[in-house]
Amino acid sequence: MYSQLEKAIILPTFVAMRTSLPPILVILICLLLHSCGDATTKKKDLVDLLPENASVVFKIRNLETLQSDLKNNSLLAYFKKTGPYDFFTENANLIQHLKPKGESLLSLHKINDSVTAYTFLTRQGPTLFNSDSISNKTIETLSYNNFDIQRVTVGKNVAFTALQDSIFIASSSQVIVQDILEGKNEKDPTFIKIYRLKNTEDLSVFVRSNHIQLNDSTSYNFASWISLETEILPDAITATGVALAKDSVPQLLSVFKGLIPQQNDLQKIIPVEAQNAFSFTYSDGQLLQKNLAVFRKDSLQSERFETFGSVNEIGTIELNSGKTLVLKSLDASITEESLLPFITAHSEFREVVIHTFDKPQQFWNAFTPLIDHRDMPFLSQMDQFFVFSENEETIQQIIGAYKNGATLSETHYYKESSAALSNASSLAFYILDEKVGTRIPLLLDSEITSGLQNLITTKYPVAILQFSHDRDFAHVTLVCKEASEEAQFAGTVSEEFSIKLDNQILGHPQLFTNHRSKGKDIVVQDVSNKLYFISSGGKSLWTKKLDGPILGAINEVDLLRNGKKQLAFVTENTFYVLDRNGKDVTPFPLKFKDRITQPLSVFDYDNNRKYRFVVTQGKEILMYDSQAKIVKGFTFKGAKSAIVQPPKHLRISNKDYIVIPEQNGTLNILSRVGKPRVSVSEKFDFTEIPIEKEGADFVVITKDHKKKTISQSGKISSQDLSVSESYWFVINGKHKVTLDDNLMRINGKLVELPFGIYTAPSIYNINRKTYITLTETQENKVYVYDTNGTILSGFPVYGTSAASMGSSSNRNEILLTVKGGENETLLYRFK
Repeated sequence: MYSQLEKAIILPTFVAMRTSLPPILVILICLLLHSCGDATTKKKDLVDLLPENASVVFKIRNLETLQSDLKNNSLLAYFKKTGPYDFFTENANLIQHLKPKGESLLSLHKINDSVTAYTFLTRQGPTLFNSDSISNKTIETLSYNNFDIQRVTVGKNVAFTALQDSIFIASSSQVIVQDILEGKNEKDPTFIKIYRLKNTEDLSVFVRSNHIQLNDSTSYNFASWISLETEILPDAITATGVALAKDSVPQLLSVFKGLIPQQNDLQKIIPVEAQNAFSFTYSDGQLLQKNLAVFRKDSLQSERFETFGSVNEIGTIELNSGKTLVLKSLDASITEESLLPFITAHSEFREVVIHTFDKPQQFWNAFTPLIDHRDMPFLSQMDQFFVFSENEETIQQIIGAYKNGATLSETHYYKESSAALSNASSLAFYILDEKVGTRIPLLLDSEITSGLQNLITTKYPVAILQFSHDRDFAHVTLVCKEASEEAQFAGTVSEEFSIKLDNQILGHPQLFTNHRSKGKDIVVQDVSNKLYFISSGGKSLWTKKLDGPILGAINEVDLLRNGKKQLAFVTENTFYVLDRNGKDVTPFPLKFKDRITQPLSVFDYDNNRKYRFVVTQGKEILMYDSQAKIVKGFTFKGAKSAIVQPPKHLRISNKDYIVIPEQNGTLNILSRVGKPRVSVSEKFDFTEIPIEKEGADFVVITKDHKKKTISQSGKISSQDLSVSESYWFVINGKHKVTLDDNLMRINGKLVELPFGIYTAPSIYNINRKTYITLTETQENKVYVYDTNGTILSGFPVYGTSAASMGSSSNRNEILLTVKGGENETLLYRFK
């Protein structure tokens, strides 16, 4: 209420300002001033007028600053069309016209299942309203028990205002304003306690937590109040605070009383494609179960399960394919032994055994409501993690992600967020599926957050909330940071799909250019000689029955020179050229009576797509043009012994050379027309390592581990390599890679690989960068390195064969295909 002295000061000020104020503000201020009697001498705090039963209370240090922060935050931009966001922003009812100088309180109240009201409290002052004009307004004065209440209508928005003890009250509910004037205010001592805690941030959020929806179906009395000191930055929302629970009322947070928070490790097995995950830890499993029984008001104790004694973290993970439950063991051998009486081997996936588990409801019985998954009949073990799942597909997805390192802990965005987190907590919640709205009810009443459930927040790949119990309260930490597109994908390799063929795979899958999408598709053959053509989306586009296994790799050619690629390859009896629809390209195929003994060689001397195709049959070679006609100008009459490698074209110093190694040790170095171009006097004991060019010389690696260097004049020098039987040597342009057991050198830089048996390294030039890939065939891990000898983040991944790499239709991404199981083709995507 205003005293006569205050009116004498304020009214002249108002008169001086009236020419610049919008009409509705003039009316509002007049109504407020003239409806007030004399003020009492004792001023109340804003919290003294806070209406009772608020679901959420926002303590705002500076409203204008907060509104600016909200508009600039990229996460909250997604919320513009939702009710809670409107309470703060320019779309709000009356708040948009207010400019308080000091602290304000905004509370949200659930009126019924479909209506939420807001109430705003701040100190009255001459500059409380802004100077913007207000149109489409009506103002009525309502009398209620000797109080004046103003009903202000602007367009379709209605607000009710009043003034008490110099505190301005605005609410979307007339009943709430009446209750405040009658003294029906929040008197909960727990709220007053948490409200009075020292806070330093511009925004404090107080959440009534006795009706929290922890899962899709049930809400629980979680705690009394949660206080969050919240910082809103352009690219992040972070908060720290406390949660208070009452001993006199069963509240879920209290089940951790007497327990010491343990280290969280669930992030090490959460797939990056998971929707959400939840983890709780304990230092005493029996005490936690006892506390939960008290919370549930159980009359009977649950059956004792020895497994829980060797476990200190239990988590749930939800994926599109289903739900899983994860136990993190302190001693995997003890946990495994305790589970043995209840499991039976069922199947195997990527060398991990999947068991059936005959006590699928044991965890729900012991830990509900922390666990709401009742039926978990499948089990697999991965290191210290024991994963239970409601179906086999979901457990396979967990195994695949863990084997590939495609888990939350390996991502750059989690590593950035984890710096603000505690290493140990009682409860931890993870939101990963770009739908942050789906888990907002964790902190807010579900009716208050209606409309948020379908929000897609692509730039925020993870939000994490922790509760760490400490005596009679819990520390709370919330982290939600924006990740750039690069950061979202950096450090992650996503498994795009796994497709199973009808039979075992022959050789390994290979990428093939899609001229329409500018990306890659997959070609792969099985042991029945069926050739599959699979899109990068995992759809089998066509199959074709061949007359035998493909020799070597499939070559990409462009016979019509129009950018549309064809597949060229040979079997033992046929030279095929297929279009991307699987149809034979006329005049192919060519059938041969004599056996073809080497993979097809394709020469494009001048990079003008005027191809020469070389078919090798024992000692003989046949050269064809694009019309399947013999090239008459090629005069090589055949070798003296069997040809042991596919003929190869090398270009050195603007000269073309065709190299043809023979079983008798002869190396033929020919010109384009098949005439001898370099005379080589020495015989070589050739290996499978192809003849390479290094600088201006030819290089031969022999079976006795010697490197033979041949100049263009035929001069030969020899170097003893002192290497193992598994040595490999490959050159692509200016890049050279050697592999000697587990020692790989990339352009001379040593990379020490884990001990194992490796496929030959391959060099790929993709998007102006060069990559080296190889596969360890005992542990079945695919490695990809850059030319600096640095392994790409996210690797190794699972694979059982040599890999094929190429660019995707998104030029910033790379595809890698590899054999998985015996009949399984995998496709990975990474940046």
